[in-house]
Order: sequence, then structure tokens, then C-alpha cells
Amino acid sequence: MARTWVAIGILLLSAALFSAGLVRKFATLRHSETVPRKIITVIPKGVENPWWNQVRLGALAGAAGTPYRMVWTGPELESDHMRQITCIEDALTRNSAALVIAPNDSKALIRPVLRAMKSTPCVIIDSPLGKMNGLPLVGTDNSAAGELGARLAARAIGGHGRILVVNHLRNSESTEERARGFIETIRNLYPAIEIVESPFGESSLRNVRPLVTDLLIRHPGIDAIFTVNLDTSEGAYRALLNEGLAGKVRLIAFDSSALLLDGVRRGNVEAIIAQNPFEIGRRGVLRALEMLEGKDGETVTPIPVFVVNRSNLDEMIRSEPAALGL
Repeated sequence: MARTWVAIGILLLSAALFSAGLVRKFATLRHSETVPRKIITVIPKGVENPWWNQVRLGALAGAAGTPYRMVWTGPELESDHMRQITCIEDALTRNSAALVIAPNDSKALIRPVLRAMKSTPCVIIDSPLGKMNGLPLVGTDNSAAGELGARLAARAIGGHGRILVVNHLRNSESTEERARGFIETIRNLYPAIEIVESPFGESSLRNVRPLVTDLLIRHPGIDAIFTVNLDTSEGAYRALLNEGLAGKVRLIAFDSSALLLDGVRRGNVEAIIAQNPFEIGRRGVLRALEMLEGKDGETVTPIPVFVVNRSNLDEMIRSEPAALGL
């Protein structure tokens, strides 16, 4: 009889321990459902352009050694603002702790970002979002960079001649600011220089090359070209190569790649205005971390640009490989 009671006691104790384990496990699961996962989601304008891969690497570096994991998601093309809106909504569904967004449409993204801000800290990188002053912004001073491009172009053609400006996408605020800064500086300071056209290059490198080729045929005697991002720069350079005009038409290219750096070395590209995409990604995530910690930070974090030409090419490759996309 005693053995029977001992056996019953063991069974009851085992059942109690098992039940307690289930309760703890259930409580843990319920807790994990209510506690936001430690994710910082970074949403670029588009992932096709290799420039954004440097931003991704910088964002990874910014999150390294912190309790937060960086998640990278975005549309394939920079022209697809609907897909970017979906990426924002998906990030909120995943309980992202913070969002770092490079808006590919300065108008269409305003409402989605405003909705996200109600529950989640948001940082804007690269491209301003409409007139939403006060929202943390990390990126290039695009207007000043456009002015710099104008001075470089004017010097290259001796202060007189005809210049073609190749813009990117409508409502891409960063590239439009560069084009405006360039055109306003030329018109204000260099009356002997004519801006021939400033067309939009649409969504990708594939569209820019035939566009620039057509413009070179329609406007013979172009002295210089100013481009506003990597796609327009590479597209314009390839068009100049195909038409036998590389080195004859002075190209002031915005953003860097191996192709454009080779053009500088060969004397086919006058100068590159290189942003620092790695630093933009890194500082964007660091700004999000500051917000999560309740710290005050800068509303605008300007990231300097570099001018690359034949005289400093090797030095820049050694000292700033990440900024040059290497």
C-alpha cells in the first residue's frame, strides 16, 4: 500500500511540474507576442542601383554591436513608390523598432511616413520628404552639391558654352535639388553659359543611355554634361563613349563607380562628385538608435561629398574606397 501511495505521489508531482512548465512556456510565448522585436528596418529607394548596396553595408555597420538587427528591404526600381509604401507597411507589421527610409517619391511617401511616425521612430536618409521640416534627415546637402557641380563645369569649359543637365526621376527630391542647385548657379554666375535641356532620365541606366544619345544628336556642339546620380552618370558616359565624344564633351558625374573612375583615369570624365553612401547608411541607423534611446540628436546630419579628378584619383581610391563604391 505504501508503495502505491509513493507511486501516486510521484505521478502527481510529475504532472504538477509538467503543468508549471507549460504555464511558463505559454507565458513566455504571450510575452514575446507583445514585446516588439529588436529590428531596425532600412528601406532604400531601390535595390537595383549598386549605390544602395554601399548604403546597406553602412547600415549593417551602424547596427553592429547593438541589440538591434538591421533588416534591408525595398523596391527593385526607384520609380516604384507603391512597392516602397508596401515595404513600410510590412515593416510596421513586423513590429520594427525604428524605420530608416530613403523616399523615392517626395510626395507619395508623405502620408505613409506620417502614419508610421505615430507608432515608430522614423529617420529619413538621402532624399528629403516634401516640406516635413523637423523629421531627422541624414544625407548630402544636395543644393550645395549642385552648386559645386556648376562651378566645376564652368571651369572646365572656360566660363562659356552649352551644357546639358540630365535629371533623374520626378519627385526624387535629392536629385531634383542637385539639378536646381546646378542650374541656378549657372544662371546667376555664368551668363555666357546656356543650359540646353534638363530632361528626366526616368527610372534606370537602360533609359538614360538612349536619351542622352538622342540629345547629343539633336543638340550638336554640347560642351559639357552634368548628371545627378549613378544611373544618369553611367548612362551619359556610355552614350559619350558610343558617340566618340568621351573626353571632348566634359562630363561632371554625380556618384562613383569603377566605370566612372576608369573614365577619370582615361581623361574621359572631367570630375566625379562622390557622395558617401556607406556613411549615409551608418549614420542613418545611428540616428535611429539615438531616437530609440530617447536622446536628442541633430535634425539634419549633413554628409560631405568628395571631388575626384585625375590629380587626386589614386589618393581618393586609397583613402575613401567606400565612398567611391569600391
